[in-house]
Formats: sequence, structure tokens, C-alpha cells
Amino acid sequence: MKPNRRALAVIAAAAAALVAVTVTSTTAAPGDPVDPATAPHPQYDYDDPSKSFLVQLNFGATSATLLDASVVEHRSRSHIGDPPLLRLSLTDEDGAAAGTLQAWDPRWYLVQAPQGGEELELRDGPGVLTLPFDPDAASMLVRDLQAGADLVTVDLSPAVREFCLAHPGDPDCVEADLAITSTTVSGDPLGVLGKPVAVQVKAAVANLGPDGPADADVTQTAAGSPGVTVTPAGRTFDVDGLAVGSPTTVTGDYSVVCTTAGAQTVTVTTSVVPEKAKVADLNAANNSASVTFAIDCAVPVTVNVKPGSHENPVQVNPGVVPMAVLTTAAGEYGNPSAFDAAKIQAATVRVGVRGPLIATGAGAPEAHGKVHLEDSFELDEQTRDGDKDGVLHARADQLGIQPGTVEICVRGRFGPGAGTSFFGCDHIMQVPR
Repeated sequence: MKPNRRALAVIAAAAAALVAVTVTSTTAAPGDPVDPATAPHPQYDYDDPSKSFLVQLNFGATSATLLDASVVEHRSRSHIGDPPLLRLSLTDEDGAAAGTLQAWDPRWYLVQAPQGGEELELRDGPGVLTLPFDPDAASMLVRDLQAGADLVTVDLSPAVREFCLAHPGDPDCVEADLAITSTTVSGDPLGVLGKPVAVQVKAAVANLGPDGPADADVTQTAAGSPGVTVTPAGRTFDVDGLAVGSPTTVTGDYSVVCTTAGAQTVTVTTSVVPEKAKVADLNAANNSASVTFAIDCAVPVTVNVKPGSHENPVQVNPGVVPMAVLTTAAGEYGNPSAFDAAKIQAATVRVGVRGPLIATGAGAPEAHGKVHLEDSFELDEQTRDGDKDGVLHARADQLGIQPGTVEICVRGRFGPGAGTSFFGCDHIMQVPR
């Protein structure tokens, strides 16, 4: 049916009115509430510093496993008004609470109901949680509030560390070059089988900047060659507030026990890393340094100063002091290894006070430049086993005896070639001159 003239006139009038309205609307001011079409276009803030944690989990009925955790440069959605389905609890590096929020449970899906309409359905599987970025957050506990069960604890530190290493200039990150600038080791260079030797390692830890102060975790690991044992195997140090230009020193004490005679080594490596994940250390080359300690493991020997005397009187004068170094089988006199005094290298013999003798080898040489082999029936007062023992002589005034000295010791080498070290002591009684 064709429209009549009146209907056409109404349509034309309506169209004219619409055109009139459209024309007049172009004169409205931007943002005029009367005409929403005039609202200004939203502008994206490219300088927005907001960041979010993006945590991808694989959800089960009573637990979840981490698929990935990262930091993204986007503002997190608000969790205001989220129902009490999941609770996300953050803690910092020290385990202190760093915030709590409620979140929607990604296991709930909105699906079409068989009878029409929509309904919620619980599905296990992958899901994503987003929450505002906190540079001090170290972990997040995800708790199912409906079931009253903890699903998973997520380590957020790797995500924070990865982001700050990639964006050290970000205002939420700290850039600090932590370094081990020097290491030193001290201890007795001569050890005796089965006897502990104290070894000390000192390391200088510095913050080379540009930012600070920064908290640091310092570790030392100790490893010995097969002929020694080292206790402990390592140490840890908590260095807080390491300021730029103000290095500190950590000291590790170790006990080294020789198990095999001969030259042995102990290597201690000191390493430093930032305690907080937000601290970006871009120069890993100076984060560790090693120092090696050399120790000569000696065979213990039995020494008899002034054979035939139980008091072993010694007067500090140019005269010589005789002493016997006994030939022994393994286990004899409690010595772990066998020793043949006939194999002593006379030129290596030094006699003196324990401390200097061990530290530097300072002592008196064999006065005659040779080892006198004699029958043990006269020298070995305990077993009288008939073997040959070695008799040595050293000038009393070259032994380093001081008031209070109550023993003198002998060190040297025995055997073919460079030989193996030996060491032993016996008590003395000082006699006034």
C-alpha cells in the first residue's frame, strides 16, 4: 500500500527536524552532556608506571601448580568487590605480610544451562591471576576460601628479578653493582695427619653503585683436594645496608684435617647476590672470587728428647740437644702411618718451638748435617723393638726457646725425591744457665 500525501509529509517533517538537530549539535561545546557525541576521545597514558603480576596456574580440585609468573607493564584490574572465592596473601623477603586481596576464582566459568539461560560451572585447568605489582613482594599464597584449603605458594622473586634486570632504571627497581673485591686466606701451612688446622678466609664485599644502600646475601663454599676434609662445607652471611663506597668484610672460619700425607689444597669461593629481587646487579662478573690455601700434610712421628731422661732438661746455650725420631709401624705410639727414620733427609731437618716451626720452618738445622742411626734398644723406651731409630742434634740457643716454652718439635722430609713431610714434638724442662 502506497503512503498517502499526509504520511509523506510527516516523514519529511521528521527528517527535517532530525537534520536540524544534527546541524545544531555541531555547535555544542566538547563534553556537552546534552550530546555525548561531543565527548573527547580517551587518550592512552603511555607514561603510566603501573605494573602487574601475571600469574598463570594449573588448577586442580585441591591444589594448583605454577605455570608462569611475570611482571607486565599494565595496570592491574581492580579487585574491589571481588567475591570471597580466593585470597591472595603476599609476603616480603623476610616473611612479613605485604598485603592481602580477594580474587575471582578462574575455575568458575559462565556456561549456557541445558534448560536455558546461564549458570556457573567449576572446571579444573589453566587459569590466570593478576594483581598490582609490589617490588618487595617475594611470595604469594593462594587460598581457596570456599574449600578452606591452601592451593599453592608462588615464588614471585624470579619475576621481580627478571623485570628489574631488564628495566634497571624503573622507579620500582634499584641498580647496584655488588662485588667481591678481594679475598685473603690464613692458616698454618703445615698440618699433621688427623689433626685439625684452623683456616680463616676474609672477603671484602662492596657496593659499586650507582644506587644504594642494598642488602646482600654472601655465601662461602669450601672444597678440599682428596687428601683433606673441610668443615663446614660453607658459610652464609647477611650483609644489610651495603652503602656505595663503604665496603664490609666477612670472615669464614674452617677446620681442615689432613687424611693423606703430601701437598694438599683448600679452595674457598665467596659469592654475593642482592637479597631483594628488585635490586638489579647487571655485572655478574665480579660477584664471586676464589682463594686457594696450600697445606703440606705431614706424617706424625714420635720424638724422644734426651733419650734416657724423663724430665728432658734443656739449658739454652751453644751446646747441642740430642733427640731421637723413632722408627714406628702403623698404629705404634698411636701414629696412623708407618715411619722409617733411616729415610730422613738430613738437610731438611729443623728443630724448634712449635709455632714458628710450623708457620715458617724457623728452627735449628741438624748440627752435624746427618742422621745418626742407632739401635732402638737404647732410644725406644717403650717398645724396644730392635729397629734403627734416627738421632738428631740441634744447638739449644738456636731453637727459639722462650720463658714458658715446654716443648720442642722436629720437622723435615723423608723418603725418595722431594720426600714427604714429618712432624713430632716432645716435652722439655728449661734449666737456668
